[in-house]
Amino acid sequence: MAKSIDFPLTKVYVVEGSKRSSHSNAYFYGFFKNKRIVLFDTLLEDYSALNKEPAEGEEGENEETKSKTKNKKQGCKNEEVLAVLGHELGHWKLGHTVKNIVISQMNSFLCFFLFAVLIGRKELFAAFGFYETQPTLIGLMIIFQFIFSPYNEILSFCLTVLSRRFEFQADAFAKELGKAKDLYSALIKLNKDNLGFPVSDWIFSMWHYSHPPLLERLQALKDAKQE
Repeated sequence: MAKSIDFPLTKVYVVEGSKRSSHSNAYFYGFFKNKRIVLFDTLLEDYSALNKEPAEGEEGENEETKSKTKNKKQGCKNEEVLAVLGHELGHWKLGHTVKNIVISQMNSFLCFFLFAVLIGRKELFAAFGFYETQPTLIGLMIIFQFIFSPYNEILSFCLTVLSRRFEFQADAFAKELGKAKDLYSALIKLNKDNLGFPVSDWIFSMWHYSHPPLLERLQALKDAKQE
């Protein structure tokens, strides 16, 4: 799949994420032609420690606990994992990572530029009781904590909207790879494994959630899944 979209894959790693938490994740990293894909063992049904049979004679183990462990499955099947990777590779193919870096750098430049402009304004310090002196540290606190506060709220909301748009685009990319049905079932499993709540108020989620709620993503995939 990586070769079909010219993704310069060199290695695939499986990390023991289950030692830290039950959260499932997958990501890629690396520069230029040397990229690697990392999968958490909790994402893979065959690797998840929760799906493994408990050792015989293990202390404190009873039949009820064994039954619960056996019935509780975690992770996704191979085709579903490919669908998740298709989503992640969509972020790369569509340039989402580069766009986020550019936005971050532009925001940093703007913040430091405005700081350089405002740090010399005497009336700004006078408004906070500093009439004779203009301490740089105080100016830093005033500008970034008070002056930039409305700007940061607006920026945060815009980045949230952009992030959600990127997620829908990555889902659509996986759909174009023919992974709509598998991504549909994978999203449901991951939401269950990560203890996510599928129902969200649309106003609250629009303001706070960098990823679209599960039902919105499923609805976007529904037509392709039915086909």
